[in-house]
Amino acid sequence: MLRKSIVMMALAAAFTMNVSAVQIEVPKGQPPVPGADASIPANAYENYRHINKVAEQEAESYSQFAKSNPKNPPSTLDKLNLEHPGFSKALELADYSQSTVVLIHEGDKNIRLSVPNVSFRGDVIETEPGKGPLFAVRSFSSFLVVGPPHGKELSKYAEGEGKYNYPGLRNASWKFMSNNSRIMYTEFTPDDTKTTYGVTYGGWVNTEDPYQDQAPEVVMSNYIIPSIESLSGLDNYSQIEHWGNFHYRIPKTAKLVSEAVENERHEVRTYEDTGVKIRVIRSAIMSKETDNTLIKVPIIYYLHKYNDLDTPTQYAVVWNNGIPGSLVDAYKPNRESYLRHVVKDSVYYYSYRINYDESKTSYTHKQLRDMIEYVGFDDAARLRKEPQWRERGSYKERLENSSVFIPWYMEWVKLLSK
Repeated sequence: MLRKSIVMMALAAAFTMNVSAVQIEVPKGQPPVPGADASIPANAYENYRHINKVAEQEAESYSQFAKSNPKNPPSTLDKLNLEHPGFSKALELADYSQSTVVLIHEGDKNIRLSVPNVSFRGDVIETEPGKGPLFAVRSFSSFLVVGPPHGKELSKYAEGEGKYNYPGLRNASWKFMSNNSRIMYTEFTPDDTKTTYGVTYGGWVNTEDPYQDQAPEVVMSNYIIPSIESLSGLDNYSQIEHWGNFHYRIPKTAKLVSEAVENERHEVRTYEDTGVKIRVIRSAIMSKETDNTLIKVPIIYYLHKYNDLDTPTQYAVVWNNGIPGSLVDAYKPNRESYLRHVVKDSVYYYSYRINYDESKTSYTHKQLRDMIEYVGFDDAARLRKEPQWRERGSYKERLENSSVFIPWYMEWVKLLSK
C-alpha cells in the first residue's frame, strides 16, 4: 500500500515538476501585479487536475451518501458504485477538477490559454467590424472573456493598473477592479505576432467553492497569464488534416495506415508514428442520442471502462473558436498513456484518440495534448450562433432561470464588448 501511494504521488507531481516559480516582473516605477505569487510553479497551469479541500470533503460526503442510500431498483450509477468501490468519489472529484482551455485560430488570431475552472456555458459576442468576436465562458462563480482588446470600459471602474513583463509577451498590461466581484484584465501581444489580445477573468471570492476557491486575480496572475502561448509552435511538429467540415492536427512524421468503417457506423482513420497510435473516428449523430461532448459523459465512460481510479486522470472542456469539446488525459510517465478529445458539428461526432508511450516517442505529453486540443470546423460561425451549454437536464434549467447566473454574466460581457 505504501509503495502504491508513493507511485500515485509521483504521478500527480509529474504535471508540475521541473520548473521555476512564476516570475511576473514589473518595470521600474510600476505597481506589483495583483495576486502574483512566486511560490506557485510557472507551469502549474499544465495540470488540469486541481482539487481543493472543499472538493475532497464534498466528494467524500457524496461517496458516503451513495453507499448508504441505494435506489431501488438501482440506477446505472448505483450499479457502478457497487461494482467499483471508489467510483462515486472519483466521479465527483473529476467533476470539480475540470479545467477550461480556449483556443482561437481564426483570421489573424492564433492563441491558446487555460484556466483551472469548469465551463458551464459559452457565448460568442460580436464587436466592432474588423476586430473579431469576443469568446466568453461561464463557470459557477466566475467568467472568462478572450479576444481583441476590450478593456476600455473597464478603465472607468479600475482601482489599479500597470505594466508587466512575462516571457513570450510584449506590451503587457493589467487593470484590476475589486468590489463585490473582482475583475482583472490583461492586454498583450505575443512575441511572434503583431496581433494584440485582451483577456478578462472575474468573479466572486468564495473559499467554499469546490470548483475554484482562489481569488480571480490569483488565478489570472499565476495560471492564466503563464498559460498564454501562440499556436504557431504547433507548426514545428504537426500539420492540419481535413475531413469534410472538420480539421485536426497530426504529427508531421505520422503515417495514415488505414481507413475503415467499424460496426457499420464509425468511419475510422488510423495513423501511426514511433510510440504513437492515432485514431480519428467520425459517426453520424443519432436522434435522441446522449451528447457525447458533454464532459460528464466521457468522465463516466472512461472511469468505468478503464477502472483506473488511481491514475490522476485530467479532464477539460476545450473551446476551439467558440465550439466546445471534452478532453480526457490519462498520463502515465514513460508508460502507456492515452488522450481523448470528443467534439461535434451539426452532423457528426468526432472522437480523436491518441495512445502513446512517452518513453518510445520523441513527443512530450504536453506536445501531444496541445496537438489533440487543436480542432476546428469550416462553419464554426454558424455552429456557435446559440449559447453553448455544457450542462443538461434540471441543473441546466436552474442555471438558465437563475436571477443571477446569466444576468450578472451577460451584463459584464455587454460592458466589455462596447
